[in-house]
Amino acid sequence: MSNNGKAITLGITGTIGSGKSAVGAILSDLGVPIIDTDKIVHMLLNSNSEVQQLVTERFGKSLLISTASGEKQIDRKALGALVFNDAGARRDLELILHPRVRKECRRLTADFATNGATVVGALVPLLFEANLKSEYDEVWAVIADDAKLRERLKLRDGLSDTDIECRLKAQMSQNEKAKRADKIIDNSGDLAQTREQVALRLHELQLKV
Repeated sequence: MSNNGKAITLGITGTIGSGKSAVGAILSDLGVPIIDTDKIVHMLLNSNSEVQQLVTERFGKSLLISTASGEKQIDRKALGALVFNDAGARRDLELILHPRVRKECRRLTADFATNGATVVGALVPLLFEANLKSEYDEVWAVIADDAKLRERLKLRDGLSDTDIECRLKAQMSQNEKAKRADKIIDNSGDLAQTREQVALRLHELQLKV
């Protein structure tokens, strides 16, 4: 199927622990190239000298650390601790990162489209918070039963109930994300049930090509 060098862009969002990565993996299995914006952020902090300079000017030179191979990168854990409970600091960091993440997403999407992809997906945790809905032709919100979501965070990340509460409160609620999305993927059940929903939604999307 020819795409005339264009692809439908699909934004996938959801709160921490909802299952965005699982949905992304299913889409990848179904032949959809997936862009992970968290990986782009890591790349920028690890190897982009301009970003590293801006971050250290704002948050302190001690954040720039040397790796075992002698390369310089931002200490993401220390940076996260600085911005987690400071809305102003978080906004400043987002002003540095978001435009560059958006630019890289556009570049990757264009590359995938040139190589024949008809749909390109992007995992974007803060899609609504960063006002990025207009970047995508369709947005899916991945949701999960609250108790199961919290259980996953305990098992996967080893978080305490207090830590989980803090992280969930720092993000837009599942209900609000679901309201703003074009489609919802309910990841409360097993993987087979999630896969069935993803396959159906993808088929509907491909009919628009």
